[in-house]
Amino acid sequence: MNKSETINEIATALSKAQAAIKGAIEDSTNPHFRSKYASLQSYIDAAREPLTKNGLAITQLLTDINCESMNLVTIETVMMHSSGQWISSTFSVPVSKADAQGFGSAVTYARRYSFAAIVGIAPVDDDGQAAIQQPVPVAKSTKLPAKVSVAISEAKTIEEVNAIAKSMPEYHSHPDFRNLVQKKRETLTQN
Repeated sequence: MNKSETINEIATALSKAQAAIKGAIEDSTNPHFRSKYASLQSYIDAAREPLTKNGLAITQLLTDINCESMNLVTIETVMMHSSGQWISSTFSVPVSKADAQGFGSAVTYARRYSFAAIVGIAPVDDDGQAAIQQPVPVAKSTKLPAKVSVAISEAKTIEEVNAIAKSMPEYHSHPDFRNLVQKKRETLTQN
């Protein structure tokens, strides 16, 4: 997370906005999994008025992560307050298909989750079915080998992180790998 020197006013405004924000309505269906989800528009609609009334605005920008082989889309989401205070964070998602449709889908997906995270909003099941459905078991993910974690954590520059990441394409779709690479880049950027 990046932020302005002080965030007291934006924190107060966000707290007031969150008290008024209701959940985002699950208004879309994923045809592959036959599940409902809240669209980006639903998140924006749920938050727009409470954010605006409290002097808050959000913008989302595509950023370059300098690692083309990973086929990632990275979004920087910035929340700004009328006082000039701000907070921001970046979020990367893999591109499923290297064409305009694949990149567009990844951008929308990243924007939706980044927006929800920075505002602190969650989806709501508007028909109440979630309350009676059985929980779906979560698949166990494989753990990253220690040598991968060590190599990334010992990198001294962003260029070194990118070179290590590029040399390990077999881990590009692993969420722990992507998070580790992103966090190391953020740490090196801040230093």
